[in-house]
Amino acid sequence: MTAASFQEIGEVLAEVGGADVFSCQRRRSFSDLHLEVQGIGKIEMPVSKKQAQGLCDIARPARYGRGTATLLDRQVRDTWEIPKQQVKIDAPRWHRTLVPMLQRLQANLGLQGQGLLRAELHSMLVYARGQFFRPHQDSEKDDAMIGTLAITLPSHFKGGALVVEHQGKQATYRGSKKNLSFVAFYADCLHEVRPVTEGYRIVLTYNLILEKQQPSAQETGPVVPPLLVENLAQALRSHFETPLPRRRPSSDDEALGPPPNRLVYLLDHQYTERGFAAQHLKGSDAVRANALRLAARSCDCEVVVALAEIQESWTCYETDWSYSSQDRYRYWNRYGELDEDDELDEDDWDDEHPSQIEPDDYELGELVDRGITLTHWQDEAGEVVPLTTLVSEEEVCSSTPTSELQAYASEYEGYTGNAGNTLDRWYRRAAIVLWPRQHDFSVRGEASPAWALQQLQQRIDSERIAEAQNLADAMLTFWPQVRPSDEAPGFFDQALGVAYGLYDPYLAMSLLLPFDVGAIGPDQANGWLALMQRYGDDWVLGLLGEWERGFDLYFGDTLGWITPLPRVSEVLCSADGVWGRQCGIQLLEVAWRRLRPKLKMVIELTRPGQRGKAMNDLVEPLLGILESAEILAAEVERGAVLKVLCAKANEPLIPCLLAVLRSAVGPTAAESPIPKSFDILRQRCIAGFRAWLQVPARQAGDWSLAFDRHCSCQLCVTLERFLKDARQQVLEWPIAKAKRQHIHNVIDGHELPVRHETRRQGSPYVLVLTKKQQLFKLEAKARRSWQADLDWLGAY
Repeated sequence: MTAASFQEIGEVLAEVGGADVFSCQRRRSFSDLHLEVQGIGKIEMPVSKKQAQGLCDIARPARYGRGTATLLDRQVRDTWEIPKQQVKIDAPRWHRTLVPMLQRLQANLGLQGQGLLRAELHSMLVYARGQFFRPHQDSEKDDAMIGTLAITLPSHFKGGALVVEHQGKQATYRGSKKNLSFVAFYADCLHEVRPVTEGYRIVLTYNLILEKQQPSAQETGPVVPPLLVENLAQALRSHFETPLPRRRPSSDDEALGPPPNRLVYLLDHQYTERGFAAQHLKGSDAVRANALRLAARSCDCEVVVALAEIQESWTCYETDWSYSSQDRYRYWNRYGELDEDDELDEDDWDDEHPSQIEPDDYELGELVDRGITLTHWQDEAGEVVPLTTLVSEEEVCSSTPTSELQAYASEYEGYTGNAGNTLDRWYRRAAIVLWPRQHDFSVRGEASPAWALQQLQQRIDSERIAEAQNLADAMLTFWPQVRPSDEAPGFFDQALGVAYGLYDPYLAMSLLLPFDVGAIGPDQANGWLALMQRYGDDWVLGLLGEWERGFDLYFGDTLGWITPLPRVSEVLCSADGVWGRQCGIQLLEVAWRRLRPKLKMVIELTRPGQRGKAMNDLVEPLLGILESAEILAAEVERGAVLKVLCAKANEPLIPCLLAVLRSAVGPTAAESPIPKSFDILRQRCIAGFRAWLQVPARQAGDWSLAFDRHCSCQLCVTLERFLKDARQQVLEWPIAKAKRQHIHNVIDGHELPVRHETRRQGSPYVLVLTKKQQLFKLEAKARRSWQADLDWLGAY
């Protein structure tokens, strides 16, 4: 679909419903409102100053909600509240005015034909002089609540205007001295009460509830011109028939991909999870939704409504920004010159510095990123469809850009060194989702991969294998993008069962490609073995190879799944001696290929504390590999592992190997012989500790420090010379700030027992390095630990 035709859908729908009405006002006589307040008695209309003062005397300070909390802050809301339990209204008489008024307000808000609008009293409010309520949005007190009705009683007051805002438009409403003022507005509208300057503003607040309509009325919906529906249907057909350009075509022949199988149209109002319902769409949203429903019927499309959670990231610019963002990290002296060695600490940051201020006013630049997630799907009957999905830009259109709406949350981040100023905004819009009925399974399956697997399994269980294969083939358009980590536990088990039941090696492998070998645990071992028995050894090796090609050594979970590998091996061997052993050895080989690079990465760590933690993380996986090799009697694989672990180049791993031994043999190992693999490790550890202890102990006055230099710069060469000098304890080194910082980082990175301080005299300042007495204690402690470990190893 071309960009022009895609935008046409939003443009056509923009013509539906006319101007969007988000609030309205009507006035009526107070003759039917007979009102009594406990502690005051009957309220006379117009309300006198004396009665208004009396209402204030019996009222309490009004609170407000923020998230799940209820707060009292008169800087935000300063008004008096009388709970509805203290208010008594002659309902039969009052309904003679209220019910017809609700019908008119419902029509004004564009809600006609959507059910019955009724009002539930929430509270009575009294605004005295100077009182107000800052801009806010009402929380929905009921699942069917769609808005708020504020009825201002007639009285003498000035100020206190009710200002309602939606999508940048404002409406201002004032009360009357002689009549009731009815103001209704949607729950997603931002509104405020301006300060009262004279007298008392007295209000009855109601929750507006839209009750679900009957099915017969539901089919009609708001009126839409037939010609407009025809134009919309034509645009929909074009959308679903026009191929999309591929993001990264491999050749000219593949420049175009398949047509989209879904359309997402974003409505204009914002909705919360609690108040969202297919029957409770607001204003022009309801009219446009009905237009799409009518057009979808002529195109043979499915239609659902959903909540769209939208996050947009924008570059932004402060309107009064005059200093470079880099100035934040510098301090300018009184003469306007930059002091090279002075740094401005966070505690010294003051409001006088123009670069510190995060301005309230900014201009949006470019849209950096946008993510849209659809949740809370409902069909036309209002039934919940349990789907959640991300959508791409090619599927989304709207009549109003999201950036023109009011965000329910935002977060500003200033210059970070890697990126400029950015502003993140979050929105909640309703969405109409359409797709051709012929793509129904693919669309629903993409939104819920677990549901798709369930559908396939049902057909397999009822022996409709060919139908299951056809559906699985249709899933391949979206299945490579499935992220198993986003799914519920048991998702891999589902996939194993379906892959086995499809009787198709290509479909079975395609279905399992998004996963990883790490998903195979003891509970999945039998299912994995069954796949090997059905599709063969080469098929399993092919799938493992595909997983390896897609694996990220630095960010993938390389270790966690290896720990239970011995239990996996036991299950496999007990299920089938020959196939099970072969299957287990394949998993063992993958485990070792993933673990081996980690050994080198750990040895290369320069910070001892970091290296020690990393070695601790290796203990359980190494134990899992060695125990699995014993269970599987995998002599070749075990020999390859031990050759690496016992190599001279891997001598720094000896503390890790000792920890593996301690975990393997336990406290009672001396009573029985240990397996061959672990005995070889024991001999390697003994040889290593003996070699370390044969090195003469440090003598008094020997200040030399071992230093494994990874940097070839001249600064590090000088540092190495100082560290290895047995007689020099202190080095006074006049170097510039950037060079000092480099030495600071190197010493801290190696956790060297060296104090490094800057003496702020002369130019450049002097970096003073002092070897600590601690190095003697550290070496003595290490030698005692080696001897204790050697004694423990000798006991076995």
